[in-house]
Amino acid sequence: DFQSLRYIDGLPSSFQFFLPLGAGGALHLPPAAFLPPSKEKRLPPELPLPKQLVCRWPYTSCPQCNQFFDLLQDLVDHVNDFHVKPEKDAGYCCHWEGCARHGRGFNARYKMLIHIRTHTNEKPHRCPTCNKSFSRLENLKIHNRSHTGEKPYICPYEGCNKRYSNSSDRFKHTRTHY
Repeated sequence: DFQSLRYIDGLPSSFQFFLPLGAGGALHLPPAAFLPPSKEKRLPPELPLPKQLVCRWPYTSCPQCNQFFDLLQDLVDHVNDFHVKPEKDAGYCCHWEGCARHGRGFNARYKMLIHIRTHTNEKPHRCPTCNKSFSRLENLKIHNRSHTGEKPYICPYEGCNKRYSNSSDRFKHTRTHY
């Protein structure tokens, strides 16, 4: 019953779920079951600019928080200067309102800085070909392969010569051999 399957806002676009097998152990899914939701469903709704540029760190840890910023860089600088600090025995912890990490720490400052971008929507790495932006340099490098056609990830299965531009796609493919 595919009518009961729904995409839940806020969850990653891929998640594990289980479906019962039909008679004879076969699972027959329509082609639409393998298509990702449309872009409109995957992108978060646009927020008014002031809502996007406000520090959502708890006021108790910083009297300057919950203030609005005119520029994204000002918000980023504020968070990096006032909040990205090691905590005793916990490393670098994110306390941004609603953060899914629930205060679990990072063992390095740079990891916390990259994580904070999920809250500020900072994307400093821009593709020179199409101007698409990314929060992580590694993601830009992977994206760039869509322009160059490079496919460095080869299927390890003997006799299969399929190649992929990223390791995730190769991994999904290798499961078809087992």
